[in-house]
Amino acid sequence: MHTQGGSGEADARASGCSCLLGLDVGGSAVKVGLFDLDGRLRALQEAPIPVSTPHPGWAEVDPRRWSEAVVAGVRSVMSQSGVAPEQVLAVGLSNMIATVMPLDAEGRALRPAILYYDTRSAVEAAWMLDRAPEIGSVTGNRVLAGNTSLASILWVGRHEPETHAAAALYATVNTWLFRWLTGETRADWTNASFMGLFDYHHMTWSPELAAKLGFDVRYLAPVSAPHSAAPLSVLMASLLGLRPGTPVVLGGLDGAMSSLGVGAIHVGDAFDVSGTSEMVAVCLPGPAVCPELLGRWHVVPGLWTMIGAISTPGAAWQWFRNQLYAPGSRDDPQALYEAMTIEAAASPPGANGVSFLPHMMGERAPLWDPHARGVFFGLSLSTGRGDLLRAVLEGAAYAIRHVLEIIAERGGANVDRVVSVGGATRNRLWLQIKADVWGVEIRVSPVREASALGAAMTAGVGAGLYADYDEAVRRTAAARDGGPVIVPDPARQSAYEHPYRVYRRLYPALAATMRFAAEG
Repeated sequence: MHTQGGSGEADARASGCSCLLGLDVGGSAVKVGLFDLDGRLRALQEAPIPVSTPHPGWAEVDPRRWSEAVVAGVRSVMSQSGVAPEQVLAVGLSNMIATVMPLDAEGRALRPAILYYDTRSAVEAAWMLDRAPEIGSVTGNRVLAGNTSLASILWVGRHEPETHAAAALYATVNTWLFRWLTGETRADWTNASFMGLFDYHHMTWSPELAAKLGFDVRYLAPVSAPHSAAPLSVLMASLLGLRPGTPVVLGGLDGAMSSLGVGAIHVGDAFDVSGTSEMVAVCLPGPAVCPELLGRWHVVPGLWTMIGAISTPGAAWQWFRNQLYAPGSRDDPQALYEAMTIEAAASPPGANGVSFLPHMMGERAPLWDPHARGVFFGLSLSTGRGDLLRAVLEGAAYAIRHVLEIIAERGGANVDRVVSVGGATRNRLWLQIKADVWGVEIRVSPVREASALGAAMTAGVGAGLYADYDEAVRRTAAARDGGPVIVPDPARQSAYEHPYRVYRRLYPALAATMRFAAEG
């Protein structure tokens, strides 16, 4: 449901500034961004959030840390900007995937939230697939410990029965935030896609799956559109320093918010986030279920997103710096990265025959193999350090090309341009390698905080400040207009064909040996 802008909007416009708040709650940080209606960042506050790991494979956060950071962040950006409470016309939410917590009848968390990369629920995930092997065809997604919220919920039910008995609701992070801020209970379809019970055909929880898995869907919030809104409560308005009744908009997953924040909202649009890990997402005209990849509805109604994420490409580059290039160095890390890049650039495309598998901590798409490991292949007495460095950059590019080829085959989307964000976009050589390996143009987005901006834009749609998502992108210059564009070089593109084919052969040839090594 949209709420239309009223006297608050008129007052804000009269004072010369209408603003939107984007709250981006992640596993390790909370970011609060204040944007004007043209998408310009007016103020930003970021707070790190400690993650507890009480046992191997566990990862938890006390939700009070998130709520404290949200309150402090909102008050900080309001103070930094000098914006008055009546000038904030809506608040939007963004959160990390699949993180879940049990709430009591008053909306209080009964235990720490279980994060998406927590793997304690591996037994529950396997049990789900055994009981309901059709889950993938109903939900459009794999069942994975941590990454499938229901697996974590079932773990709580089996290992903490007292907590489960006291629970009235199991909430993902934006459901919890929305209830905390407004008193209303809703789940959006981007988060619902990774619950393990969401029927993407009918856009609701599947009673058939719930029955097979012995789970009561009354523990879950009803599914709504990401742009659904409810008024900020009087109590929370006082706590945050905002106007009571300000529309709070449900929002969704950070990946979905980011794609909106960089303007990837049409069929064929592709979006890449490159940092410690890397994710590529492509917009499709309708559902295309692919077991090697993940999928969900976009924020934009009727638009499907096919997603592939690889685990450690940026982490592998950092590992090389810390362990091989300059172990123990106290030099400026950025200066070291620049020196590494210069050496890598001196090696030709194909890294003089060296290939690198970037699977340093297992691998997600499209392998889904926890036993996969990093490999340098093709070493000889003529191999130099620059060849190894270039191979690390090329291995990450090959891995994403593999994902893009699957999306083209299964989703029918031939991508010719990718919008890229993230810390790795500062490395121009890496961007050029990706453009050459993928055979596409890469546009570097100038958006600093794509998730928070996307949440703010969703808030603008939900509050009726933009007619729809198209208008939100048209109005938001940062999402519409690009930074530098990197164009593939035909000669280098051709030079990468054989090295890429070598890369594609390596994992299948080594997979059994990797598993054997892990089980030894």
